[in-house]
Amino acid sequence: MKAAVWDGASLFVSDRLTLRPVGPGEVRVRVLRSGICHSDIAMMTPHLPILPVVLGHEAAGEVAEIGPGVEGWAVGDRVTVGTQTPCGECRECLRGEPHNCDINWGFAPGFPFLLDDRPVASFANVSSFAQEIVVKASQLFAIDDLPMEQGALIGCAVSTGVCASRVLGRVRPDDRVLVFGVGGIGVNAIQGAARLGAHVIAIDANPAKEAAARQFGASDFVLADPSLDAAAAGALLARDHGPIDVVVECSGAIGAIETALRSIKRGGRVVLIGMSRPGSQAALPLDRFVTGGEVIATMNGGAIPDRDYPVLIDQVRDGRLNVADQVSGIWPLDRINDAIAALKAGEVTRALVNLTD
Repeated sequence: MKAAVWDGASLFVSDRLTLRPVGPGEVRVRVLRSGICHSDIAMMTPHLPILPVVLGHEAAGEVAEIGPGVEGWAVGDRVTVGTQTPCGECRECLRGEPHNCDINWGFAPGFPFLLDDRPVASFANVSSFAQEIVVKASQLFAIDDLPMEQGALIGCAVSTGVCASRVLGRVRPDDRVLVFGVGGIGVNAIQGAARLGAHVIAIDANPAKEAAARQFGASDFVLADPSLDAAAAGALLARDHGPIDVVVECSGAIGAIETALRSIKRGGRVVLIGMSRPGSQAALPLDRFVTGGEVIATMNGGAIPDRDYPVLIDQVRDGRLNVADQVSGIWPLDRINDAIAALKAGEVTRALVNLTD
């Protein structure tokens, strides 16, 4: 089968990969569409601890094989794939916080692939840049007649962005919400807040992002000014658009994070979603936060898949969430590097790859 493999120096497509057999509680999924997230791009470094690896974590496709003990699914079912694989038994899972699972948290990879007899790692429990993957049955969510390209975005862009506003941000009607970074996650943070009746101000360094920000519900757009330091930029945002109740920071840029920390009102909430470079640090203005304030960050926007994904899928299906307009283009797998270049250049909201060729 084909997959895009990152070896520390390049992302290349090979048709020589093989996939391990399905085990108990698992399914094999034929991936038809995969989104490309900035988190995937962030992993494309020679310093990644385990190489080679199949990246990608936004998958939609069809169930191709069912492992022992799996119930409720049939071959041919149309599904989206989530990244979380909580054990269900550790302290955090039993406390209702599966996203903090002590056993199966994060990006600890398995090695489900072989390339010319060499083990190849997985990423984020998915590896959607492969035509076929083996995942836990608990990661699957039915999308029925939802277009595959829309279903693929549920597992990260939609769930992370919307839940960043609704779950972590706890946005309420009439809140003033500032969203940094108008990309695939940012537009969902915007519409997640706007659909609750919040007044959303979007900020981005790319003036071309204004149209997308307003399309998804932003009332105002601010072009980031690189000449301003964080204190000045935060004060300006607070003066012109405040009081700012919630900030959702989606870019991961340190300057944006430090500006976000200085823009909220007393008692406001800063939600950190964007992936920063490893080892990055941001200065916290303690004199502001000791008088009231909150900084929160949780993977996948704090989404609990069993609770949140079916609701999000229903809202996409009936039009309460707009995902169709997030799909800026679909590239064949052989041209995945062209899709990544478009994403890096800020030319797209979400780039996807078609894995059926």
